[in-house]
Amino acid sequence: MKRRTWMRNLAAGFLLAAALPLATPVTSEAAGNIWMDESAEVQAKSFKKVVLFPIRYLGEPDGRVDQFQGYNAALAKRINKRIKRTNFMKFEDPGDAKAADKKREKREKREILRDNPAYRELLRHFDSEADRAKAVYDTTGAEGYLLPHIRYEQERVDHSPATWTTVKMESYYDIENGPQGDKSKCNYHSWYANHLIPAHDSTLQMLDMDFRLYDAATGKEAMTLIDYYRNYGVDQWHAFDQIAKNFTGDWNRLKKDRDRDVPAGAPTLGFRNLELPWSASQDEFAIKTIYYAYKDEAGDDLRRVKADYAPKGGRYYVTGAITDYARGETWCPPTASTSAVKDREEEFKWYDDKGNEHKGKRVYYKTEVTDSYGYYRFWYRAAADLSLVDSRTGRVVLSRSLAAEDDDRYANALRKIFKSFYKDVDKAIGIDS
Repeated sequence: MKRRTWMRNLAAGFLLAAALPLATPVTSEAAGNIWMDESAEVQAKSFKKVVLFPIRYLGEPDGRVDQFQGYNAALAKRINKRIKRTNFMKFEDPGDAKAADKKREKREKREILRDNPAYRELLRHFDSEADRAKAVYDTTGAEGYLLPHIRYEQERVDHSPATWTTVKMESYYDIENGPQGDKSKCNYHSWYANHLIPAHDSTLQMLDMDFRLYDAATGKEAMTLIDYYRNYGVDQWHAFDQIAKNFTGDWNRLKKDRDRDVPAGAPTLGFRNLELPWSASQDEFAIKTIYYAYKDEAGDDLRRVKADYAPKGGRYYVTGAITDYARGETWCPPTASTSAVKDREEEFKWYDDKGNEHKGKRVYYKTEVTDSYGYYRFWYRAAADLSLVDSRTGRVVLSRSLAAEDDDRYANALRKIFKSFYKDVDKAIGIDS
């Protein structure tokens, strides 16, 4: 296989201060929370054979096959189920190999790097990704390899204090098949009562992971994803499974991702540097997340303007600044809600004016109080000042200051901002088909 040319990278831009514009990253696209290098000769979504390395934990230099066996097996299973037309080869723990029966062996020939010196050598520590990539490429012929990483995990107990509140209580009954037919809320009474929401401890599950897909012919990153998971009342396994589900879903969607078709002769839109807040400019994941949302959302949303990803491309171009890029948690205090629930039923007899006997029913209702314990709501916030500029005259065609927030991802907040902006771009300079 011919070794491909060296891919351009983002490293030069990672350490620039917020006051300085970034060197424009490589053309990228993404689905969900994934960034992908589109300038590569063979893009990540076209890889046919990928080596799946075991999960690396926190600051450990490398993943091991004898650690997190359940997680590694579950990730491999989900990947092979969800991501089609790509063969993922995982490493097998020697202790598990003895249990393989003939049926399993036949099924796994394509997807397991069996216990032999050449494959086991790939699990040693490499001083650089270029060295690891060469070893992977020479040993397996794979186009890429995936390095999963648990960046952070913690179980935290959040205390919801005992809290007094006031609730509205109600009592009434409904009549079914009475002398005047059906009637509701008879003998209705309401009043307010003090209610104590008891103290409660809730376990919060927190897990951060990143997945880095490297080009085995160059040692450069072809695709990355970072995901954050926060939820109450679940275990670590659920948190991991949810992140793995998000990852494989995003990658699978990426394979189908492409720009919208636009009318022939549509004006072109290019992209220029965005100034970033200091904290974001020091974080490679933030830079990738911002730039892929910036460009990919244009391809997804523009209907009457064509995105031009070439450096300094476009009859018009977008520029501006990300003015806010932050995440945090907000305490939501305990609350109580009420609802009417059936308490009891009783039947009664009544007679019409002809003396015929009928049976009716009274259905009595009472108020049930439901407690909701206090918890932390997690949020990801972004804001931007964006301008559309005519490259021939330097005239600013339109400017927008936009902000958005999301409960799960920075990328979602960013996409809301860019989606709104590109809708205005279409109106300002787009042509009809």
